[in-house]
Amino acid sequence: MDILDDELLKFWRSLNDHHVRYIMVGGFATRFHGFNRNTDDLDLWLDDTLENRKNFRKSFIELGYGNFPSLETMEFVPGWTSFYIGSMIELDIMTTMKGLENQTFSECFNMASIAELDGIEVPFLHINQLIANKKAVNRAKDQVDVIELEKIKKISCETFRIWGKRIVCNQWYM
Repeated sequence: MDILDDELLKFWRSLNDHHVRYIMVGGFATRFHGFNRNTDDLDLWLDDTLENRKNFRKSFIELGYGNFPSLETMEFVPGWTSFYIGSMIELDIMTTMKGLENQTFSECFNMASIAELDGIEVPFLHINQLIANKKAVNRAKDQVDVIELEKIKKISCETFRIWGKRIVCNQWYM
């Protein structure tokens, strides 16, 4: 799945236009942080408030994905409540994240890494939180992701030290 796919860009633009609070997680976040592995779906962590769910529903309507009143009330179960958007992109929505139970969505959102993709700001789960999540989920592919993300984190910290910015490294990566 190409991160600059037109359908994805339209999706993210619509979410932002409707003020939906979300964070990209899972395989896409892993790729964002530098481990290029294949992923068949798009994992999205949605801030679980009624207003945010209403905004999410408005985005779905605008994009022509359908008018689903249940988006405002349903329980999202990772791996079980998926939607297909655009040209058959599987969207897996979650409102909780394993391994991050002691952090609020807002705390994670404030630490999220922001990518600007074709002028659209897209929040991705911070590498430390992504590692914590993948350790908690602990599937075989998550174990591989953790090993690779830890390597990336170590290289990033060494780069920061070379630049003499150890405080930044310790604050954001350690």
